[in-house]
Amino acid sequence: MVDRIGESTIPAIAKPIEANETKAVEAEQKPAAEAAEPSTPVRGEELQKFADQVNTFLQPTQTHVQFEYHDELQEYYAVIVDNNSDEIIKEIPSKKILDMYAAMTEFMGLFVDKKA
Repeated sequence: MVDRIGESTIPAIAKPIEANETKAVEAEQKPAAEAAEPSTPVRGEELQKFADQVNTFLQPTQTHVQFEYHDELQEYYAVIVDNNSDEIIKEIPSKKILDMYAAMTEFMGLFVDKKA
């Protein structure tokens, strides 16, 4: 009994990962990351088609979706509008947030030389 103190009778469930095994796992994951395409801007007709699909889904709720163009950021944002009162229910993302983001990017432009 005394001679078995240093030995473990329970088999190891998880073995330590060696350096060459982590490189193999990283190599397997790398092509998947490279396959992801960068985001491309949505064209007007694709946006209209998407809005039509969402609006048919939203018909029972008496609401519809509009896509508004933010001039300073040159991006679209979604606006959910009530059909009866034409009241804006939700902006996704909020126009105030987009305005704040545009102001911050303009402010950062003062610190960063764009002509470099």
